Amino acid sequence: MKHEEHKNSLRCVLFKEEDAWVAMCLERYIGAQGRSKEEAVQRLKIVYRAELDDSCKRTGKPFGDIPPAPDHVHLRWKESDSSMRGIIFDQYGDELELAA
Repeated sequence: MKHEEHKNSLRCVLFKEEDAWVAMCLERYIGAQGRSKEEAVQRLKIVYRAELDDSCKRTGKPFGDIPPAPDHVHLRWKESDSSMRGIIFDQYGDELELAA
């Protein structure tokens, strides 16, 4: 399945900011940080799943009240050589896979 075809597809940009790595989603304004790229990505998985569960409880649908990331995050996506892509396989957030 192609990334763009799946309703829960996720694009992520990964970048260094001061002493931390930051992983930010584009489709939803969700992010996480860690001391390493791997830690930032792992934390993003946890935050993504928590936001998915919470938004379903609040609104009755996945990410019902979480907007897309702001323009400056999309700009990083376009300019970054550290961009990553990922797919959420179902609306319940089963495994998030990210790849450069």
